[in-house]
Amino acid sequence: MYKLRLGKSLSLFRDGFAEQVKEAASLGFDAMDLDLCALWPHRDKEIEAMKGLAAGLEITKNSGLYFNGVHISFGPHWDFSQPDTEKQKEALDNVREILPIIDAYHPHCYIIHGSFEPISDEKRPEHLAALHDSLVQMTSWTDTPIAVESLPRTCLFNTAEEGIAIIDAIPRGVFACVDVNHFLKEKSEDAVEALGSRIITTHISDHDYVDERHLLPGKGKIDWMALIGAFERGGYDGVFNYESAGTLAEIKENYETLFANYNKGKD
Repeated sequence: MYKLRLGKSLSLFRDGFAEQVKEAASLGFDAMDLDLCALWPHRDKEIEAMKGLAAGLEITKNSGLYFNGVHISFGPHWDFSQPDTEKQKEALDNVREILPIIDAYHPHCYIIHGSFEPISDEKRPEHLAALHDSLVQMTSWTDTPIAVESLPRTCLFNTAEEGIAIIDAIPRGVFACVDVNHFLKEKSEDAVEALGSRIITTHISDHDYVDERHLLPGKGKIDWMALIGAFERGGYDGVFNYESAGTLAEIKENYETLFANYNKGKD
């Protein structure tokens, strides 16, 4: 039988964070990700909200849930692929400020967006080079693994092939966060198969292969039995971390149904 631990991304900067953490634990979730992204369009509000980071980390620590990951914010102030060195420095300074605070709580990994968008084909090599430089710096600041998230449209790591090139170019400490609803140029199961042991964590939701939709699994076009099979063949044993629509109770039911169907007839 193959069954991964059930997790959920929970947003520190939305109302009801503490209640959601408590509910997830009471429903039998195994793990959580601490999401710091909700205020990315509003930098002033984000700076103010970051004053509550330590309190959020204490809630996470005391939840009884496995602390799987911290999703670092994204957007223009967190774009580690910026060829403009001043803008790249701003992004690196922003993350360097919070890493020591979070590291004391020992998350399994950090999740970052490798870029913002749009990125033209002409500018892509410059953005890839800047991201490489940023990742080298970040891995020198923390021993916690950094997971670069697969992203849609023109973002960096919008295919498994590009993700592999990004990850394999860094000597240590960089892996993949596979957001299965972000693959628009290939089937999600094919991307997981290709990335294999580079995957350290997941974002789970469904989509229509037109754009990201963050639907509950089964509401879109991903072949979930093929996808879970790809995770199993690749030896992935981490968290099946939902970043989808649905209440926590609906997510728990969805997870149980997915793995029951996958394991049917295996015994």
